[in-house]
Amino acid sequence: MKELERFEATLFDNVELKKIALEDLISDDILERLYCEANPMSLLRTQPKVNFNSEYLFNFSTLQSPVIVYAFRRHFRYLTGSFTVDNLRTGVAQKLISPDYQLTVIVLKKKPSEFVRLRVIQFDLTDNLLDKCFVSDTKKIMFLLKKWFKKDKGKRSILQSKEWRSLYPHITSTESLAAYLSTSKNYI
Repeated sequence: MKELERFEATLFDNVELKKIALEDLISDDILERLYCEANPMSLLRTQPKVNFNSEYLFNFSTLQSPVIVYAFRRHFRYLTGSFTVDNLRTGVAQKLISPDYQLTVIVLKKKPSEFVRLRVIQFDLTDNLLDKCFVSDTKKIMFLLKKWFKKDKGKRSILQSKEWRSLYPHITSTESLAAYLSTSKNYI
């Protein structure tokens, strides 16, 4: 855990704000792997993606859910802000923003280790899932969590794994998850 604590403690000393082209963003390979396991975008709604209107605040959305990246060859790989990137790409597809749209991102000065990248991605996804409630169906929430976190050997569920407990140490059972989400355990 020392590595993650060191990353957190020095984070603001090791980043810069930079404007980059949307087309220069690709997802981190760990994020890509988690999305292959369980893509939260596919669970958001059962109807086609909402059409944005001309007054949608794309720039403001990048402030609400920042995109954190690191340089990778001639591109930038993003760790956080996948929902922001998806909304921006939808805006380009709907011709509401230019195909050469540039957004302000937070650039890490160096690529974090695989361990740190995994924890940052898990933090961003679960923060959106549990705390910002982008999915309200608790069965879908558990489906995503079971795909994004490994169950430790000898434990009953992912809610008791080291990965999970590093983010939500007080949620160790379906009962405590249900209480956190203000729902019934029967729905998890």
